[in-house]
Amino acid sequence: MSIGTNIKKLRRERDITQEQLAELLHLTPSAISQWETDRVLPDISYLPMLANIFRVSADVILGIDVEAKDARIEEIYKNVRELWCTGQRDEAERLCREGLAEFPDAYLLMEELAFNLSYSNERARQEESITLFERIRAGSNDEVARNFAVGNLIELYMATGRQDTAKQLAESVPVMIYDRETCKLSTLRGAEWENEMRTEIARQFNRFVWNIPHLISASADGKKIYTDAEQIELWRKVIVFVETFYENGDYAFDRQILVMAHYWSAARYAALGDTENALSALETALFHIEEYDRYSEGMLGNHLVLPPEKWPTSLLVRPNGPDDGRLAMTVSNASTENCAMGYLRTLSERQFDNIREEPRFKAVEARLRETAKE
Repeated sequence: MSIGTNIKKLRRERDITQEQLAELLHLTPSAISQWETDRVLPDISYLPMLANIFRVSADVILGIDVEAKDARIEEIYKNVRELWCTGQRDEAERLCREGLAEFPDAYLLMEELAFNLSYSNERARQEESITLFERIRAGSNDEVARNFAVGNLIELYMATGRQDTAKQLAESVPVMIYDRETCKLSTLRGAEWENEMRTEIARQFNRFVWNIPHLISASADGKKIYTDAEQIELWRKVIVFVETFYENGDYAFDRQILVMAHYWSAARYAALGDTENALSALETALFHIEEYDRYSEGMLGNHLVLPPEKWPTSLLVRPNGPDDGRLAMTVSNASTENCAMGYLRTLSERQFDNIREEPRFKAVEARLRETAKE
């Protein structure tokens, strides 16, 4: 159907006369008649007003098959995610841009592109990411998407030297006495409450332990906040937290945190000239790297459901059964290279120069080279 036919159909379905519609739009009844007979097309500026009056999307007025459009966007999104997760970043970006050219208001694709552009150090790409996130914040009806956009915008404005803008945006976020998860928990009972509570505890734990590395590496006025010795102590706390949470030592994908803690402790010990502790921490990091790579073998870059042999058994994280939602996840590494490959690269950095000639260091390096996979 034509745009005029759609307007006429929607007007009649809402029991609105041409005169009433004209009054709402500050037009003449004759203008509405010309639209409905397809003699004149409505100016694009009237589409949002018509959509609000008829309580439909602009797509319905334009005669776009909304279900077919959503299915097409979902198909593109699925292909983009697969490309991102398998390390084909350029191809994923190209597909994302093509999708947005076809569907300019596809906020799902817009979010994917904006998020990946935000990781770039190039100012032009950061600015494009800001533009996209601002469009999401202004236009998306999805509260989660808008909140995600705000969080990323604050980080991007800070990264591009616009602290005042970031602060204003942060202060504009509504203060919530009860967040969504708290409200949801209050409506549940029995097994549902138990499952959701354990999920929330795991979510809070991950937020907590993954924020500490950011704090350790933070700086103020160009200087590190923590000394090398203090960083080692903070990494020790991370290790204690993780080992306490996973009392059975079945760390699953959170073993990455232990890898980081031991590896960067080794770097700090090396900087302090403490060779013995540096080598011991590096050897422990190697152990966790190899355990992580064994656990994640064949799972990187995929959406998956953890098989029973991979389930953790520690009290706060063990699943209730095969239908436990926590078993479904996307292992969203930017590429399919294993953990050994990533740490092999950083091992060549100057922070380890003090211990590079030590036989134990060379043994760790040789082992990483042997197990590294791209």
